[in-house]
Amino acid sequence: MSASIQPSRGPGGDPPGPQDSHPAAVRVPLRKRLSYKQARNTALLTLVLGFVLSTAQITIDLLDMERKTDQLVQQVLSTLQEPAAEAAYAFDQALAERVLTGLFEYRPVYKAVIFEDFGNQLAAKERPQAEGNLKWLAETLLPQEKTFSIPLIIERHNQNVGEMRVSIDRFLIAQEFFRRSGVVLGTGVIWTVALALILVVMFYVSITKPFLRMAGAIAEVDAAKPADRLLAVPSKHADDELGLLAKATNGLLQEFDRSLVERQRVEGALRERETRLSGIMDNVADGIITLDEDLRIETMNTAALDLFGYGPGEATGQPFVTLIEERDWTRVAMALMACLRRADDDRRRDSRAEIQGRRRTGDVFAMAFGVSQMRLGDRRTAICVVQDITQRKRAEQALRESEERLKLAVRATRSGVFDNNLAKGTHWWSPEFVEMLGYDAADAGNADQLFAALLHPDDKDNVLAQMDRYLAGDPGDYLALYRLRQRDGAWVWIEARGQALRDDGGRPLRFTGTMTDVSDRKRFEEQLMYVSTHDPLTGLPNRTLVQDRLHHAIAHAERKGTCVAVLLLDLDRFKLVNDSLGHQAGDKLLRAMAQRLTSSVRAADTVGRLGADEFLIVAEDLPDPQMAARIAETILVGLSSPFVVDGQQLFITTSIGISLFPGDAGDINALVRDADTAMHNAKAAGGNGYRFFTPEMNEAAVARLSLEHSLRDGLEQNQFFLHYQPKIDLETMQPVGVEALIRWQHPEIGLVSPARFIPVAEETGMIVQIGEWVMRTALAQIREWEAKGFAPLPVAVNVSVRQITNPKFGERVVQLCAESGVSPELLELEITETAMMSNLAYIADTLNEVRGAGIRIAIDDFGTGYSSLSYLRRLPITTLKVDRSFVAEATTNADTAAIAATIIAMGRQLGLKVVAEGIETAEQLEFLRHHRCDELQGYYFSRPLPAAELEARFLRRAALAVAS
Repeated sequence: MSASIQPSRGPGGDPPGPQDSHPAAVRVPLRKRLSYKQARNTALLTLVLGFVLSTAQITIDLLDMERKTDQLVQQVLSTLQEPAAEAAYAFDQALAERVLTGLFEYRPVYKAVIFEDFGNQLAAKERPQAEGNLKWLAETLLPQEKTFSIPLIIERHNQNVGEMRVSIDRFLIAQEFFRRSGVVLGTGVIWTVALALILVVMFYVSITKPFLRMAGAIAEVDAAKPADRLLAVPSKHADDELGLLAKATNGLLQEFDRSLVERQRVEGALRERETRLSGIMDNVADGIITLDEDLRIETMNTAALDLFGYGPGEATGQPFVTLIEERDWTRVAMALMACLRRADDDRRRDSRAEIQGRRRTGDVFAMAFGVSQMRLGDRRTAICVVQDITQRKRAEQALRESEERLKLAVRATRSGVFDNNLAKGTHWWSPEFVEMLGYDAADAGNADQLFAALLHPDDKDNVLAQMDRYLAGDPGDYLALYRLRQRDGAWVWIEARGQALRDDGGRPLRFTGTMTDVSDRKRFEEQLMYVSTHDPLTGLPNRTLVQDRLHHAIAHAERKGTCVAVLLLDLDRFKLVNDSLGHQAGDKLLRAMAQRLTSSVRAADTVGRLGADEFLIVAEDLPDPQMAARIAETILVGLSSPFVVDGQQLFITTSIGISLFPGDAGDINALVRDADTAMHNAKAAGGNGYRFFTPEMNEAAVARLSLEHSLRDGLEQNQFFLHYQPKIDLETMQPVGVEALIRWQHPEIGLVSPARFIPVAEETGMIVQIGEWVMRTALAQIREWEAKGFAPLPVAVNVSVRQITNPKFGERVVQLCAESGVSPELLELEITETAMMSNLAYIADTLNEVRGAGIRIAIDDFGTGYSSLSYLRRLPITTLKVDRSFVAEATTNADTAAIAATIIAMGRQLGLKVVAEGIETAEQLEFLRHHRCDELQGYYFSRPLPAAELEARFLRRAALAVAS
């Protein structure tokens, strides 16, 4: 397979010279030989492939070993399941030990335990695990300990009577795997090494030796006459790769020889062309200067010599910068160097600039300068073209001065010009106007796009329609008023005037005119409008604007099917303020009243002053008429605080009349009239209240007010009492705590639901007093149970967010515990998730203070609030109560079950106690037992009970509790 390639005689037939022995001298180190590299790469690839295949086989063996082991163990255990179940069912320890002895006949078993159904160990057997040097590897490959748990079931009773747990020695299982893996890896290594040796020898004989000879033959080729000494190709390599390479090399040498001859011809033609080019340059009007790579002048044509004042040959060899004014040297030099360094395939445009030139006499003049690159063989030359542009610069300066005068005129009048050539489809604004708006003057040529982008959305349809009508043939001049957006986002009012140039058929050819900034005029007009629609004393809308707002509110309500309320307010005994303190104090009181009314209503409501001490409120988009009563109550509460006028505290009340659309009337005047009638009824009833014009609505408002008064009476007359609902521990099914729930026995209407009176207490603020009563009563009950000798049970009390936001709440709770003599650990505060999340920033410190005293904190109705879990880590929470809605649907809705299970698991992971409330069925209990909920609460165990009934059914004596 070796090749013998020698130089053959060239076209001249010269024999080989004395360097014929040169090929024998060509040597390549072993690590650089192609044969060695190919053998090495092939061996490495084979090694990697063998490693991958061996690893795959070992992995499959490992998985198959685990599978077969599991199957074998399951078969062994299945044969022993029945006697083990009989032993667990009969509590027969002897039979259980015999079962384990039979199980240990299977050598990999090292530990087995049988439990009966109460979880007690019935029998156990264990022997030491096998030891060995590869035990660590077995534990790595089998990281999970092989433990099998088999439920023991009596088939005839279909009853689970216990459990059998069996542990398998991983090292014994892995020993057979190690043996097979060693054989696989050893065989692969031996095969790879043998293959590498064979490949090295084969590649050297077939590749390296022939190529060494060819390299020596190529080294003898004469660079000046490459075709005189070509490579001879042996016949045995005529058709293989080596022969093809030799033939291709011979063809390349012959091509090189032809190229050298062609180059000599081209150089002669180039010299002739340079002579013609020199003649052309001398007749060009622009100055042309060529520079060498050092930026020195090589040639200058006649125009350049005349421009700079030199004679032929006088400037040759001088630096080009001698022709440039000093301040432009750096810029010109950088442009020249960049041009000379530019690659041949660089398609960038030639550098052009306007600079200052310097004549031989020292005179400076404006000059246009351009530079491009030209290659002469291996040498690069810069060609500079220069022009005297003094006259043009003077004309440009005059034009700029004219434009500046125009810009000053535009800025002074804040006007601009537009010109739309409808025939050509071009649109133009004066650049000064575009700059006045804050945009780039280059956008003036895209005026149509600029107009569409800057036009105010509320004006767009009207302005475009007006323009279309005018261009379609409306008589007269074009006049439009609209808003345009400046770059800073502000809107300016523009008054546009224009005329259209039309053809004989009336078709518009050109549309041009002016645009003027009239923002100052519009602001003045808006100020006049504000003065005409607002009360000068309070700044509130006056009667005119309020009626307009009421008109729009009624139209909106008709479309959406909602309600509008008109509230007419008249201050009680305001005349007394004017008479005693003077009209100046009365005016100050009216301004303060306006501010307080504005802060008492919703942002969408309108508060206006009709005159004197009368105010009118338009409350629109109400979901139900009762919302008007809540607004009136908010106003009355807001006015209950005193006003400070000239250092004196004034207590002012108001009488409010309420009329409703569409219930009472359908027009503005009728609604105001009905509200006035209702207001006078409220004033006749003593003032400081409100009345509806409709009797039914008034009755509902009175009923709510009556409930509020009854709440106060109920607290004073001790009409409230507590019931207690037990919390059951999942493991022991014994009570571990109770929740205190308030009840109200009204002397006239009977038992009132907390769902009815708690929201009223929240709105009026009475929840603070009621909450403290509940806490004090619950602590007293704990103290009473301790005195009777019952084992202490923690009591959970629901608290309102209004209580917690009180800065002294934590201090008050600790004080109540101390006064009652009850340990703080027996008290738990329950807060709903929604209430807590809405005031998290205000109650965080209070909760930390309460928890620091030992009192536990529970989150009630968890999962129904904001679902933000970060507060579970930030706040000192001890208990999560899963909302009853999740428990109710857990057994029928898979999604709800998943949520409930997640809440339980999350609470346990965070170290919190999880309580499920609302349990009513055995299925719900089983679901919670499966997911290991800590405590349970619901009617399935007990409804809320009076204290005496709870004692009889659930409480245990302290001595019995200790004994158990």
